[in-house]
Amino acid sequence: MLFVELIQGLVVIGGVVYIASIAWLLRGLYRPVGKRSETTSPSLTVLVAARNEEAVLEGCLEALKKQDYDGEWEVVLVDDRSEDNTAVIGSEWMNKWDRMRTVRAPDKPTFACPKKSALAVGIALAKGEILLFTDADCRPPSDWVRRTAACFMPDVGLVAGHAHTLEGPSLIQKILSVENSAVGALGAGSFAQGRPLSCTGRNLAYRKSVYESVGGFTSIGHMMGGDDVYFMRLVAKAGLWKMVWNPEVVVESLPVSPCWRAVVQQKMRHAAKGGHYQGPALFLVGGVYAFHLGLAAALCGVGLGVSDLNVLWPIWSLRWAVDALLLYRMGKGSFGSWLPFFPLVEVLYIPYVVVLAPAGRLGLFHWKD
Repeated sequence: MLFVELIQGLVVIGGVVYIASIAWLLRGLYRPVGKRSETTSPSLTVLVAARNEEAVLEGCLEALKKQDYDGEWEVVLVDDRSEDNTAVIGSEWMNKWDRMRTVRAPDKPTFACPKKSALAVGIALAKGEILLFTDADCRPPSDWVRRTAACFMPDVGLVAGHAHTLEGPSLIQKILSVENSAVGALGAGSFAQGRPLSCTGRNLAYRKSVYESVGGFTSIGHMMGGDDVYFMRLVAKAGLWKMVWNPEVVVESLPVSPCWRAVVQQKMRHAAKGGHYQGPALFLVGGVYAFHLGLAAALCGVGLGVSDLNVLWPIWSLRWAVDALLLYRMGKGSFGSWLPFFPLVEVLYIPYVVVLAPAGRLGLFHWKD
């Protein structure tokens, strides 16, 4: 009976923390958008770090060429030691587009995460006072540069935004598209509440002076990944600049590989960036993990006949309700096409939190080639 009582305690206490956290994010999503100004046109550099991206790179460059920004701006493509025709494509584009420059990252990366090393090389060459970041498999809309620049009021140092993963034809791609919206809600809601918890390097911008003032990636160079989230935390810790979310522009990202093994590796890499929380954020993470651990144990207990659903169902049902409301709000009042896959996502999220997240924190993943 002690086992059952422990499970019930985890589910109830963790569930309260989880539901309160989602309510907090929802409140942020309903906050008004901050000030914007398009009267000034700061100089900008768009940075794309690409490794073996010959299949998707041209689509990204085509999207960047369609930007409607009137100010001074450039594109710096960093070839991250590619072994395919990425460098050739970059050179061809540089010859036909005067905004374009290319550079190759050193064969021996400076930091533990090769992408940080590649971005550092590009940032060193950047002429713009504002740095914008996206990936080779992304397709920024034509107003991305202009609307992002408009967010940089004098006291703003960093601007983040959502990068929506497009749905592919396979089940796993549809599931990941739903999960991606949830991650976007975590970023949007927490930014609006003044305590940023998440962002993505597929739609991110900050001042070059901010990058230099925190020492670039040096203090986070030993960490795998995190050129976005870990850097955001550096800026937050410095406490010198406002960080805002831009809900007006969503960058589209091509569907991920439908291979389950590749997806598991990706999720562990993402989870590896979830550590190093402090204060209220650490309490939130602990509560969420306890909740899902309790759910997993309760479901196992039901299967073994040692516990029932009396406590599990009310809390889990409420969790489904608040999660659906969060995604509905993130979708700007639309369920879109994700609703049929929502129950499966809710179930799969349990082993993701309980198993893959700790595995990612322990470094049990392979960095992508």
